[in-house]
Amino acid sequence: MIGERLRKVRREKKISQKELAEIIGVQNTAISLYESNKNDPSDNLKVEIAKYFNVSLDYLLGIIDEPVGFYNKEKFIELPNDMTSSEKQLLNEFANYLEYRRKFSKTKYSTKNNKKF
Repeated sequence: MIGERLRKVRREKKISQKELAEIIGVQNTAISLYESNKNDPSDNLKVEIAKYFNVSLDYLLGIIDEPVGFYNKEKFIELPNDMTSSEKQLLNEFANYLEYRRKFSKTKYSTKNNKKF
């Protein structure tokens, strides 16, 4: 399954097998072998491929069918594939606002009798 998914994301990004090989540090023929499922990339290479194409490992491995973004330690949210960059930026700003609001609402005052903890 990884071969088909790798070929698909590589073609969508419009890069050649040779270019991808240079990016992830393997021989040119390795990408062809991966895409034809004749060889399997190491786990470390799978992670590098997922990061480069910004797809999850679950997608590359065929566990899920939607190419959600690679896990981001700071924030993770599944977005529709057709969102524009301005919509993504707006959503990110809103998420930051919600995070700020959540922290701000945890004040040192209780809601009962306005007493400090």
